[in-house]
Amino acid sequence: MTRLGTGALVWAGFDGPTVPGPLLDAIGDGRIGGLLLFAFRGNVRSKAQVRAMLGEAQEAARRGGLPPVPVAVDQEGGSVVRIGYRAVFPSAMAIAATGDPRNAELAARAVALGLLADGITVNHAPVCDVNVEPRNPVIGTRSFSDDPDRVAEFAAAWVRGSESAGVATTPKHFPGHGATSLDSHFTRPDVDADRATLDRRELAPFRAAFTAGAAMVMTAHVRYRVLDPSAPATISRPILTDLLRGELGFAGLCVTDSLDMNGIADVPVEEVVVTGVEAGVDAMMVTSGLERQLAAAAWIAERVRPERIREALGRAERFRERFARDLPKGDVDDEPARRLAREIAQAAITHVGPPLGRLDPPIRVAYLAPKTVSPVEELADPAGALEAALHARFGAEVAFTRDGTAPEGDGTLVVCSTNAHLHEAQAARVRQLLAHGGVLCATRSPYDAALVPEQSALLSYADVPVSLDALAAVLAGERRASGRLPVRLPSAMELVT
Repeated sequence: MTRLGTGALVWAGFDGPTVPGPLLDAIGDGRIGGLLLFAFRGNVRSKAQVRAMLGEAQEAARRGGLPPVPVAVDQEGGSVVRIGYRAVFPSAMAIAATGDPRNAELAARAVALGLLADGITVNHAPVCDVNVEPRNPVIGTRSFSDDPDRVAEFAAAWVRGSESAGVATTPKHFPGHGATSLDSHFTRPDVDADRATLDRRELAPFRAAFTAGAAMVMTAHVRYRVLDPSAPATISRPILTDLLRGELGFAGLCVTDSLDMNGIADVPVEEVVVTGVEAGVDAMMVTSGLERQLAAAAWIAERVRPERIREALGRAERFRERFARDLPKGDVDDEPARRLAREIAQAAITHVGPPLGRLDPPIRVAYLAPKTVSPVEELADPAGALEAALHARFGAEVAFTRDGTAPEGDGTLVVCSTNAHLHEAQAARVRQLLAHGGVLCATRSPYDAALVPEQSALLSYADVPVSLDALAAVLAGERRASGRLPVRLPSAMELVT
């Protein structure tokens, strides 16, 4: 295999449906070692567009005498999906609510086969964070559970499913983002747990994922004071070398979370790149900024110790040899994956609270719109997907509002929330609407059920179309809610203190 230069340690994102010319040139001359695709940046419009875009990128690598460049996405399922034209799965927490880790393995394999068909060989999943903080604004249902053992079991299953299909997994966010009440996209969180707690809680899922064969790991822009009192994990040698490599024995590729995030933005990007590689990073996710993307390889070559560069390049070379592939000529049949996604979504619906009585029509549905919607076109209108699923079952006997007001008329009131417990006004609205009875449908966070513990609640853990259809089926009495709650519901007081 051709010996790679320091550009192999730089992974780049871009805007639009084609790879910009300067990035294509950089791929060909070895200054960029991986590509990152994002829906919100317009990288994913259609299957034909993605395949044409990645075909150009791989042709650039060939012209430079280099092996194919790895391409990565975050295709977790639930609220984090980049590609909507393939089968879309419910969230990790929904998968865990089925109670069967085999569903994680099967889902991961199905997702991987779809990605491979489009020339994508890296999935930034699974989330290994243990969501012990109900007010966590960034992890939530992306986590399998608040139980370390359950997260470990399902994360390991996901790794086995994806890696066996040929798509690299990226357990994240090392060493854990589940105990924070802040989002590292906007600020730098701190985790003040002692070392014994970290070993028992945060690190257990990563150990399981590594044992299962994970090829990568992603760092967190989070500071763990007991491990390193000053630096966040992304640029911490005690965390990325002493802990990750030394104690845990991980030998795969270590990639950062996006360097665009505010959790690391207080450090100049050149310093992050240099300090991060010195600390133990093998792939810097320089998500945007063409000038700095093209300069990063030189920063590493000029300022990082040669022995550390050789170590990182060795891992990058082995990784690229295993996961770099040309665009396949054939396609994959998505229908088995879509069927599996529907089955998992159905098995995940969970009932909590008082018994759920029969919902005889008419019914009135008050939908509280989420604060954020998916940038993926196929997932951008969850209200529309739910309304269609309900109309298919109740016909004209359902009244549906999208502004959080109760429809007029008679019939049981069904209130559909997303992450209401994180937003004071929406939480108050849920309580007000259900003060005199009704049913809550928590379409994203199960913690919304804690707002009205005296009422029946159905939890779907995701508002992707298959989950909303499964929810409608339970409301219509077609199916029973057989899911098992994978987290502890706090008291209403705990949510606000």
